[in-house]
Amino acid sequence: MKKKNLIGTVLGLCLAVSISGCAAMESQAEIEADFIKIAKASCDKAQKEDVIQRFTNDKPARIIALSRDHAYKNYSAVYIDNKGMTKVVYELELTVCGPSYLLSMQEEAKHDNSGDYEHHIKRNDDGSYTWSQHVYGEDGGTMAETKFTVLNGFLVSSSGEDAQFDQTFEYGPIGGSDLQALKTAVDAELERLDE
Repeated sequence: MKKKNLIGTVLGLCLAVSISGCAAMESQAEIEADFIKIAKASCDKAQKEDVIQRFTNDKPARIIALSRDHAYKNYSAVYIDNKGMTKVVYELELTVCGPSYLLSMQEEAKHDNSGDYEHHIKRNDDGSYTWSQHVYGEDGGTMAETKFTVLNGFLVSSSGEDAQFDQTFEYGPIGGSDLQALKTAVDAELERLDE
């Protein structure tokens, strides 16, 4: 009888405190699988629905990236600095897609988690994730960390040791002044190339 009461009390406390707090601890493999799923879904969403990456430390600087289906005159990305100057981006690696890109390259190369493909995933107490990956350097490279915040199953912001990674991600069709800024920049670039 005492054993049943003890079990009931523990279960009751779990429900009262927090269901997630008493859930079985996730293994590192499960944490990594969760993050990989979120990272892939976020990159897919950005590539299918457009995305704006806003630099939180250098407002209002931002990258506007359209999906291939929404490209304007075959151009899909511009960088706008904090003074409103625009520049067409020819090669773009979206921060929101960084983890997904590395994992895809690692899988394609059939490489283990070492060398250029080395990466680590940690879930923080606030529900965010810290993604660490190998970056090139003169001394053979180092590990750089980026903290990603998740909302509704998607990456919505990042921050890192380098302030360029302090960004927010806004998914969805781009319109209004952002779309007009992209079109104006592309038109100016095409005119410049025709000269």
